Amino acid sequence: MLRLLTYNIHGGIGHLGRDDPAAIVEVIESSRADIVALQEVYDDRGFLESLKQLDYAAVVHDPILRKSRGAYGNVLMSRVAPAEIQRIDLSAGGREPRGAIRFHLDLPEGPLDVCGVHLGLSPRERLRQIRQLDAILADADERHDDVLQVLMGDLNEWRPGTRFMRAVRRRFPHLSRSRTFPARRPAIALDRIGLRGKLREVEFRRIDSPPADRASDHRPLMAIVRTAGR
Repeated sequence: MLRLLTYNIHGGIGHLGRDDPAAIVEVIESSRADIVALQEVYDDRGFLESLKQLDYAAVVHDPILRKSRGAYGNVLMSRVAPAEIQRIDLSAGGREPRGAIRFHLDLPEGPLDVCGVHLGLSPRERLRQIRQLDAILADADERHDDVLQVLMGDLNEWRPGTRFMRAVRRRFPHLSRSRTFPARRPAIALDRIGLRGKLREVEFRRIDSPPADRASDHRPLMAIVRTAGR
């Protein structure tokens, strides 16, 4: 069984405007997730160091731009050390830089490729980004037999009928639909976990218990996965 968590942490600022990074760490620790994808992470005031104190073999930060508080970007964490780490530039000219982090993991459950992402704001930008990721994961398919593939993060899209979402569903037929934004009263499914491969069972679960109900402007999203034959 695998526990996968994605969480846009909004720089550690909750929906009440309070800066409380310790609450984010508490959410991650209590989730008992094997793999964690975080978005909107600042490398400031020791937050990354606090993540590295948790029981994870790899905590990889991809600082895609600098803001007034410091380096800002995505984090991907795994309890098992990845066999491959890839930082992927998804930026489009004239728009805020975007990126993804990919891990390839050799797990007892089988090989796993996971991408933690934070996609762009425009429909054309997102469509180009998912096609770029699709090509990268197709290459991983060819190099690793029976690989389970996971896409998790803030996709910045909630409308089910767009070309972008149709492209996501073609690649990841097991796709979450839980509403995660805004945290105060979740109404739209910005944050997603998508899976492709041999699965026996997958359960998607939004985390609503304190402090996840207030630690960010998004709610965290979990997938509990049982692979075929395990």
